[in-house]
Amino acid sequence: MHNLLLEIELFRNWAKKGDKSFGEWEIEYFHWDRIYHYINMLIVATPVQKWNSNLLNEFLYILARDNECEIILEALIDIPNQLLSIAEHSLFFPDHNARWQVAYGLGEIDGNNQEIKTFLTHFLLDECEYVRRRAAFAYKKKGF
Repeated sequence: MHNLLLEIELFRNWAKKGDKSFGEWEIEYFHWDRIYHYINMLIVATPVQKWNSNLLNEFLYILARDNECEIILEALIDIPNQLLSIAEHSLFFPDHNARWQVAYGLGEIDGNNQEIKTFLTHFLLDECEYVRRRAAFAYKKKGF
C-alpha cells in the first residue's frame, strides 16, 4: 500500500506541473506501469474493507485520472467483489471520472444483482450527465 501511495503522490506532483490544456493530459505520465503494478497487487491481496479512508480516496483519485485507458477499471471488473466494495465508496466521491467508471463497470460484472441495481439507481440520479448516461447503459445491459 505504501508503494502505491508513493506512486500516486509522484503522479500528483507531476500533474501540478503538467500541461492540462487538452482533455487527455493524464496519458502523458510516463510511470503508469508502476501505478498499475501496485494497484493490481492491492486489489488482489487486500479486500477494500481493510483499506483506510486515505487509501480509498487516493485509489478513487487515481482511478479517475485513468479515465482514458481504464486499465484500473478493467482490473476491478476482473475482481467483482472489489468493484462492488469500491462502488459503495464512490457514490459520493467528488470526481465524476471515478463515478462514471464505477457505474460502467457495474454493468460488466456478475454478482449480487440487487446490490448492483441499488448502486446503479443511485448513479442514475448523479449530478453529472455523463455518470447518468454510463449508469443508464449499465442498467440496461444488466436487464433491470
